[in-house]
Amino acid sequence: MKDLDAILRARTSARGPLVLATVVAVAGSAYRRPGARMLMSEDGWLAGGVSGGCLEADIVRKAFFWTTTGPRLLRYDSTSDAAEDEGAFSFALGCNGVVDVLLERWDSGAGEALTFAAGARAAGRRAVVATVYRGPASAVGARLMLRDDGADTGSLPGALGDAVRAAAREALAAGRTWSGPCGGADVLVEVVEPPHPLVLFGSGFDVVPVVNQAAALGWHVTVVADRPAQALRRRFPQAHAVVSAKAADAPGAVPLSPRTLAVLMTHSLPQDRELLARLLPRPLRYLGVLGPRSRTDRLLAELGSAPTDAHLEKLHAPVGLDLGAEGAEEIALSIIAELQAVVAGREGGKLRERRAPIHTAAAPPARRLA
Repeated sequence: MKDLDAILRARTSARGPLVLATVVAVAGSAYRRPGARMLMSEDGWLAGGVSGGCLEADIVRKAFFWTTTGPRLLRYDSTSDAAEDEGAFSFALGCNGVVDVLLERWDSGAGEALTFAAGARAAGRRAVVATVYRGPASAVGARLMLRDDGADTGSLPGALGDAVRAAAREALAAGRTWSGPCGGADVLVEVVEPPHPLVLFGSGFDVVPVVNQAAALGWHVTVVADRPAQALRRRFPQAHAVVSAKAADAPGAVPLSPRTLAVLMTHSLPQDRELLARLLPRPLRYLGVLGPRSRTDRLLAELGSAPTDAHLEKLHAPVGLDLGAEGAEEIALSIIAELQAVVAGREGGKLRERRAPIHTAAAPPARRLA
C-alpha cells in the first residue's frame, strides 16, 4: 500500500494528463502482485511500480498512445509460449509468468478510487476496490468501492454490479485480494488494508532505525516513552505519533488492538516488567521483547502469576529473526523482518527452502466464476 500513498503525493504536484497503470492479474511468477500501481505523466514515471523495473520503461512509452480512446489492457508474457499469443508482449526475462496491466487516464475514475482507498486507510478502515479489466468495452475500467463501515460507491449497474458487489463483500470480510471471472467479466477485487500499527516502547538510539524502517514500509509507527513529548518528536521525526507516559500508564495511553505489533525496547528491567504485565493480557497480534531469552524468562518469573499459553503464543523473545545482527541498524532489520513475516503469515525462512510458490495465488471464490 506504500505505492498508493506515493502516487497520491505525486498527483498533487503533477501537471497535465496522467496515466495510471495497475497490475490486475498474474499467472505464474512475477515481481509484483495484483494491485501494484504506477503513475505516469507525459514526461515519464512519477511514482509507484508494477515490476522490478523490467516492464516500467515499455509501459511509460506506450501509456499515452494506448489510452487515447479509453482504458487499455496490456499483457506481458515471459513464458516460453509467449510468441504464440499475438496479444501479448514477449519479454526474455526468464520469470515464467504472465502479467496483465490495465492502463487508464487518471480522470477516468481511477483517481476517485485511489482517493477512496486512501481515505479508508487514513480512517483505519478496511476497504475493497473492484475494477473491471476485461469484458464489455463499456465496463472496462468501471469500479465499485466498499468500506467496512458500510460506505458504498461506484459505477457498476445491473447484474454485473450485483455480482461484483457480492464478491467485494466477501473479499472485505475475508481480507483477500483476488482477480478473475465475476458476473461475465474479469475483475480485480482488491482489499486495501489500513497501515500496520507498530507501537515501540522505549526511546533509545536503537529505536530510531526501527522507526525509520517501519515508516519506509508505510506502517503507522507510535513511540511511547517516559520522556517529554517534544524531545520524542525531535528524536523520532519519522514516527506518526509519540506518547509521553510512564511504563505503568503507557499501555492505556496508546490505542492497542488485535492488529497491533508491539515491541519493548526500554533497556530497563523495571519498565519492561511493568509493560509486560499489562501487555501480555491484551489481544495483540505480536509482542516482542528486546534482549536475551534469559532476561525475558526472569521478567516472566517476576510477574507474580504464570502467563497462559495464549499469552505466550504472541510473545517473541528474543525479538527478531536470526540474522547474526549486531549494531542498531542490523538489529532493526532483524526486528522488522520478523514483523513482516508475521503480518504476511510466513515463518521467515530461506526462500530456497520453500517448496510452495513465493506468492499465494489470488483465485476468485468458486461460486463467482459464472
